[in-house]
Amino acid sequence: MAAVDIAGVRKVFGGRAGEVEALAAIDMALVEGEFACILGPSGCGKSTLLNIIAGFEGLTAGEARVFGEGVARPGPDRAVVFQEASLFPWLTVWDNVTFGPRMLGRPKEETDALARKYLGLVGLAGFENHLPDQLSGGMKQRVGIARCLILSPRVFLMDEPFGALDAQTRMQMQELLLHVWDETRGTVLFITHDIDEAIFLADTVYVMTARPGRIRSRIPIDLPRPRTIEVLTDPRFNALRADILHQIREEASKATREFEEAERSARR
Repeated sequence: MAAVDIAGVRKVFGGRAGEVEALAAIDMALVEGEFACILGPSGCGKSTLLNIIAGFEGLTAGEARVFGEGVARPGPDRAVVFQEASLFPWLTVWDNVTFGPRMLGRPKEETDALARKYLGLVGLAGFENHLPDQLSGGMKQRVGIARCLILSPRVFLMDEPFGALDAQTRMQMQELLLHVWDETRGTVLFITHDIDEAIFLADTVYVMTARPGRIRSRIPIDLPRPRTIEVLTDPRFNALRADILHQIREEASKATREFEEAERSARR
């Protein structure tokens, strides 16, 4: 059984200007414990696909299943990390991390033990009583990751979680995420625009076409684990980067041509 199974998923948005097809016949299957990244040009439907799997967005056609169960709504088996950490600003780090289990009525002793474990794992031991506005952007994302881990989800859905960070912090967060993944071995679906980030993190990279989004290619990342920044100079890394960059540039050029053609048609 696949951890995440996407079969023939199509998504059409309606509006005053008419229907817009965001996704067309998406097929994808992630095995349990897999780390998969999705790349593609802007507007190709990456976040829409993630939102369908999360249960935030309905689909027009096809099926989305998580461990064999059809996705109809959000659930505790899936945790989502967004680009912004979206912490409660009036709560401390500790209270932000323990908020979910407390709302679910989980035992305090168990919740406290897990909070200590995961705050240590993400490098925030000693910051339990800090408020979010006392933290850097990278530290806020660490809190967001710990807040997901404490719920013990089977699938992590991450929508450009490091996109707003500076380059140095972003690299540190990528290394941290791989460390956390090595410890937990959850299934991860990670959306990014950064080719290097995708190759560094993933077991598998999916490249999407320009809108309507389809899966153009599925690329296994055959690089040894555990990974360190030294892998960035590996000739295999550079070959993968060149291949993926070529595919994405083709799709971005196609999207530009289609937009220009639509504009010309509108002026006629």
